[in-house]
Amino acid sequence: MKFNRILFFALVASLAILLSACGTPPATNWPGMASDGSHVYLAEGQYVYKVLLSDGTEATTQTAEGPVPARFPIKAESSKSFYAVPALTPDGQLVIGSAAQGDHALYSIDPAKGSVKWTFPGLKSPWLAGALALDETIYAPSGDGKLYGFSLNGEKRWEFAASKHSLWTAPVTDGKLVFLATLDHDVFAINSQGKKLWSAKLDNGIIGAPSVSDGMLFVGTLSGNLYALDAANGSQKWVKMLEGGIWGTPASDGTNLYVGTVNGKAGKFYIINAANGQIISSRDEEGSIATGPLVTPDQIVYVTEAGRIQSLDKNGTPKWQAIIEDAKLYTTPLLAGDVILIAPMNAKFLLAAYDLNGAQKWIFTAK
Repeated sequence: MKFNRILFFALVASLAILLSACGTPPATNWPGMASDGSHVYLAEGQYVYKVLLSDGTEATTQTAEGPVPARFPIKAESSKSFYAVPALTPDGQLVIGSAAQGDHALYSIDPAKGSVKWTFPGLKSPWLAGALALDETIYAPSGDGKLYGFSLNGEKRWEFAASKHSLWTAPVTDGKLVFLATLDHDVFAINSQGKKLWSAKLDNGIIGAPSVSDGMLFVGTLSGNLYALDAANGSQKWVKMLEGGIWGTPASDGTNLYVGTVNGKAGKFYIINAANGQIISSRDEEGSIATGPLVTPDQIVYVTEAGRIQSLDKNGTPKWQAIIEDAKLYTTPLLAGDVILIAPMNAKFLLAAYDLNGAQKWIFTAK
């Protein structure tokens, strides 16, 4: 664990030098999580955990020796570490790549048992970003700057050279095309055969995935520019300069955009008109906002590096807040069923569930 943390902080330092980004960059080895509606899959360090949404206990699987945790791997291996958001495929696989120096494989895991279904080994760089499963294709962004297309049984169909640097952003989709952003300032639209349909060059590097809404892409750069692009051809509709660098994915409710920034150790949270890019309201935070917010029908929830969980109504008025003592929060909150999931770093637990009014329901601590 210690080695992996040092490795990722070194990667962040290199990124900061490479891009001359605004403010002090936060760590990037934050946990990744996804949910199937009954469980949450938490990628944190040497394991991908499977946790019951009902009560926060770890799921188990039966073996000849008795029940064991349904985590992957069952026993820690120094050659493996996981931080990307796990991808759940239509046929029930969980796909995630290892970021450890000794193991740069992409894994397909049977989430019921925690066993490996297939692997794609052999890369010289770590897997930093989550994959996307769409129809019969898995789109996996790699540390060698390529986006790989796999069949559901792990057969490599194609590769698309997107960047000279590691891919730090997950691909996103409008259901037809796949969109990918890079440190090289590019946004690509790619079809299911791995062919580029268009690309757009922005002003700086991008480490937050684009947001797709109503035929538009919304994407922020490390210099603080928020762009609206036409998803059909990549043409720019508008651009708005914000205070601080944008590290996370903007969120949309179809009318407004919600996005936070990193400005040294501080941050700012914005509500922006999606049609024209005009700022509706903003809110200062003592901690940087290094990830995108969660948008529900009646609230927006974002987290800060200072350990704050903040809920606002759609007008920007505070609804509730919580503090996780001594924690740093870099992972986007996840709505799963009727709970909001928070994955902290440096806390006494790995995962916490809050109800929609901000009351903590359970915490998960690995054994």
